[in-house]
Order: sequence, then structure tokens, then C-alpha cells
Amino acid sequence: SVDLDKITDDIERKAIEGHIQNFGQTPSQLITKLPHPERSAKEKQPIAPFESLHAGDLKVHTPAKQFGGPKSSCGAILSLHAIGDSVFVLHSDFTLCSYKLNATRNNALPVQIKADKCRMLENSSALTRTVDNEEQSNEQGSNLIVNSDSFALTMGGNYRAADHGADSSLLLLSCDAFENVVKVHSIETLQLQRSVSGGHRGRINCIKVSEDGALTVTGGDDATCRVWVVEHDALATAITDGYVSSLGLDDDEITCAHVLFGHVSPVTCVAICSKLDVVISGSKDGSICIHNIRSGKFVRSLHVDAVTKEVKDSCARSNGITPQKLVIHMDGSFVAYFSDGTLMVITINGQCICKADVGEKINAILICHESEALITGGELGSVRVRTLYDLSVQCTLNIKKYGPITTLALTSDPNFLCVGSSNGFLSVVFRNTK
Repeated sequence: SVDLDKITDDIERKAIEGHIQNFGQTPSQLITKLPHPERSAKEKQPIAPFESLHAGDLKVHTPAKQFGGPKSSCGAILSLHAIGDSVFVLHSDFTLCSYKLNATRNNALPVQIKADKCRMLENSSALTRTVDNEEQSNEQGSNLIVNSDSFALTMGGNYRAADHGADSSLLLLSCDAFENVVKVHSIETLQLQRSVSGGHRGRINCIKVSEDGALTVTGGDDATCRVWVVEHDALATAITDGYVSSLGLDDDEITCAHVLFGHVSPVTCVAICSKLDVVISGSKDGSICIHNIRSGKFVRSLHVDAVTKEVKDSCARSNGITPQKLVIHMDGSFVAYFSDGTLMVITINGQCICKADVGEKINAILICHESEALITGGELGSVRVRTLYDLSVQCTLNIKKYGPITTLALTSDPNFLCVGSSNGFLSVVFRNTK
């Protein structure tokens, strides 16, 4: 600090005053006699649930009392959805079971699972027929399979606008491959509220919901994707393009906003991220198309060459490897799993970051953003946690006694991994803190 009263030179005084007015000055020293206190120790941050894992760091808990299992008629778990402290489990007979997860302070078992409700979806006959005829469809050369990509869970727009009970506003979206429609069921009543095609011509193969729950994307055999707005009239009015408006596809519950072109063969998988304003879709001929969500504009098309395994710009190439699973990371990259067992991390600009051969058929993949980890589950019945920067396996948890893993879901705060198996059992994976 400067004591202006002690400065006798007028020129120096004016210079220092100008300096202070423009840049300020260092305040007076507050502690003059005692030594300055030491800096506080850095707070210890909690370890992310799937970060820096080693062998034995993960444990699994499979509750004995649950609605599914080998002794139950519910069948395999098709889809898992975790919202808040609730986990919704859809079985192959289209029984929807709900469970409550409660975190405990017991390090040996930090979570308790309590069975809640078990009910049948209304008007699920066509969907049931899809599962019953899966083997027949495969014999005919079709890729029609009902799995976790056929269902999505979101909160309705009424919930996002006001405080309501969570179950009263949850909507289960499903793509019915035989009736070629998107079905909307209420989780509270399990009644069918809507059944719309959105202009798809032919089967609808996959459906995904954005992280905010307001947008949905579907992909079908007609080589197109549809972007839908779920119970949000203002957003639907803002982003719906003129072409879709001319088709008259508006609906009170779910509105088709865009038709995304770029593929020339059936769409096999989709992924959506509203924060990045990106939809990524893959088709049977190996092409991967990237579109903007809100404008519906085509950005680029990629494919992975079947011979060189290199990512190349393309437009409807036939020598690409078919992508079967897609998931988007917030840093602008995405993970793709291909039919030949290759797992790749690719940027939206088309640069391959890393790749790996997984050695099994993968049925479910997801990204834990807190841990920068990729979690996969497949036919070998093992949960594998990989790093996103090189896809190396950090930890493997073997739960093959319950059969192949069919679906995965992450809970929030705290993070537990819910695992659905082919024998109908729900398991919860957590970090061993001992």
C-alpha cells in the first residue's frame, strides 16, 4: 500500500494517484506481528465409483427376494431404467417391475434393494409377439430383435414444468417393430397413452432419449431417423421444420420434429445428446451419420473400413462394418460397437482415438462421465470397466452364473450399476471401499 500523505513530490503524487485509479493498489498488511497462517489442507475428494479400479475393487449384490429369476415366469430382463431411488425393470413377458434402492452406511453392503410393484403393460400383445417370433425372424434373415434399445424412459413435460410425483409423470417409450409405431405408456397406470408412427415406413428398430428427457430419436428400416419432442409444446413449435409440419404428424403427447436423412439401409442404432446438439445413427451398410438435433441438418457421414479398420468419410458405402451400439460422451466423442466385435472411440469430426477387440458379443454399453469410464456387458456374463482414452480393461466382474448380461443402468447420487441378466435377476454392482 502507498501512503499518499508522505509523498512530497507533486508529480510523483499525481502519477501514483493515476496508477491507483486505473489499477488499484495492494491493501495494507493485515497480519504484521504474528507469522501468516498456513494454507488449509486440500479437502479429500471422494473417489468416483468406477475410477482407478483394480482387480477385486467391484462387488455385486443380487437380492434373493425379487420378482424375476429362474423360478419366475417373467423371463429375461429386456430393459433397465434408474430414476432417483427407483429402478424399473422390464422383463421379456412385458411385466414391469419396480424396486427401491436405499443407500446405507454399511461398507460391506452399501445398498439395499426392496421390491415395490409388479404389473403387466397394457396392449403389449404385439410386442410380446415380437419376442416370441424372434427366432423365426432371425431364420428369415431379419435383424428384428427386441432388446434394451427398444425402450426408453423419460419424465413428461408436465413434470418438468411443476412439482408432481415422479411415478405419475414417467413415460415408457417403446418401438413396436410389428406395428411400426412408437408406443407411449404411463408408468403410473401402465396404460397405453399414444401409438404413433411419426412417418416411419416399416419397422422401427431403436429408440433413445436425451439426457434432459425432452427429446427422443428413433431409427427404422426406412433408412431414416425421427427426432421427437416429448410433452413440450414450446420446444416442438420452435424446432419442428416445415417438411414435418406439412405431413401433419403433430400429437399431444409426442411430436415428430425432424426427419433425418443420410442412410440408404436400415438403421441399427442411435444415440442422442441435447447438450452437444447431436444425433448419431448407424446403419446396416456400416455408415454412421451425424446430424444436429434442433436444426435437423446433416453434418457428416463416416464408416469403418472392413479391411483396414480405419475411420473414413463416406456416403452410403457398402464396405463398412455394421455398428450395433452407440453412446455419446460429453467431450465430443462417441463410442461405437461393431458387428465384428470391435469397440472404437471416435470424435464427432471423424478421428479415431482408440480401438479394441472385445472378444465377445456386447449387449449393453454405457459411459460413467464422473469416472471417464466405459462399462460393457455381454454374452460372457461379465461386467467390464474400461478407460475411455485407450479402452484398456481396468476391472472385470464375473456374474455369469446369472447368464448373459442383457442391459445396464447407472443410478445417480450415489452411483450404483444395475445389471440385468438373461435369467431374470437384477444385480447391483458397487465399489468395494474396504
